[in-house]
Amino acid sequence: MNKPELNDEFAKTKIRKYKTFGGNTVEIMYGAQDENGKAVPPKEGVDDGHGTWSGIEIKGDYRMFAWTHSKAEGGSTEYGTEYKENALDVMKQQLEQKVELARKLEAMIQEGSSDEAALNEIKEAWNALTVWDVPAEKDTIKRYEKALASYEPKLQEIQQNITAKSELSAQADQLLDAQNFRNARNELDKLKDSMLELGTAGREKDDEFFDHLRSIDHTLREKQKEYNEHANETRGEAETKKKEIIAKTKDLVEHATNFKETNEKINALFDEWKAAGNAGKDTDDALWEEFNGLRRQFFDARAKYFDERNLQFRKSAETKQKLIEEVKEIAAKKDYGRSATQRMKQCDVEWRKAGFSGQDQNDALWDTFTKAKEEFWSAKKQIFTNAVEADLAKAQTELEKINKEIEDLEYRLTVVPNPAMEKDVEDTLYVKKDEKTDKENEIAELKKKASE
Repeated sequence: MNKPELNDEFAKTKIRKYKTFGGNTVEIMYGAQDENGKAVPPKEGVDDGHGTWSGIEIKGDYRMFAWTHSKAEGGSTEYGTEYKENALDVMKQQLEQKVELARKLEAMIQEGSSDEAALNEIKEAWNALTVWDVPAEKDTIKRYEKALASYEPKLQEIQQNITAKSELSAQADQLLDAQNFRNARNELDKLKDSMLELGTAGREKDDEFFDHLRSIDHTLREKQKEYNEHANETRGEAETKKKEIIAKTKDLVEHATNFKETNEKINALFDEWKAAGNAGKDTDDALWEEFNGLRRQFFDARAKYFDERNLQFRKSAETKQKLIEEVKEIAAKKDYGRSATQRMKQCDVEWRKAGFSGQDQNDALWDTFTKAKEEFWSAKKQIFTNAVEADLAKAQTELEKINKEIEDLEYRLTVVPNPAMEKDVEDTLYVKKDEKTDKENEIAELKKKASE
């Protein structure tokens, strides 16, 4: 805005340069009156009814911070910012805070800091401050944004380096379990070189990582020293332990019946071997040759067993597949005579002789074989059932006829005229009752067959 027009020839303006924000502070007193209401020059500290406009000026642009109107205007006060009469002090304080935040961010870059929490605190503090839009602030904003643009990708790189160096540090920790201390220290040197090839993880973190590697190197040296002092005793114990492992392995190989269980036990013995320690190069080489030879012997025997077993599975599957095709062919011919029936039964015998075909296909082959057989036996059973039912109907008809004949004979006994004829009827009746018993037995047998 332009300089306020207060329409007072006696108005007094006080201007002071202010390097903190790169402009001037402005204070204008106006509207003073004497006891007669006549305009007079305002005097500071005098109750002459004057008003005061205060703010800042930057290259001809005026910004009001506070305006206490003259008594003639009502004497009210209005403010240009939320900070009211403290606006100038707050602006000065916040501009200094922004400079300090930018400086802290630059220092973090210089130190290679990886403190993401500290970065977020700076960003939150910066965003909480008012934008005053003054020259000095613009320079600070450029400084801050430049540092932020440089630091955020640098922070990402540092965090990646922390992750990579942490992984290298974890690998170094594993070397503490090594039995060959010289090799372990050589590996540790390689890890140190790899860590040096990576960029910084922050000064504090870098020191922490390398202190850790130096600690591991010191531990390995101490272990080497202790080992050397007890080398003969340790090697003797390792030799004894490895000979025991060889004896156990030999027994397992010679009496292996379950390859899976034996393999697990041999692998466990191999773990014991690795933990047994160093028995001296020449002794170790000889013992290893014997131990590994037993392992190879077992693995070769296991491979041979499974090769032979798989071959047997293939032969079994091939035999069963041929039987399936044969059974399907017999069923398709719909010949249910003695020869076909006997062949179907023989196929069952040959199936059992074929043995197991392997877990992957044995059940599937059996299901297919059973389905093919069922087609034959179901059809044969249906034909048999039909024949039995026909025989049963015929026998029941014949039984009805015999029952009628017995009724007639029993009636004739009551009307025969002489004893000779009565004897003939009784003989015939006796025969018919025997026929009835035989026929009833026949019907019972046929019903039994029909229900099966």
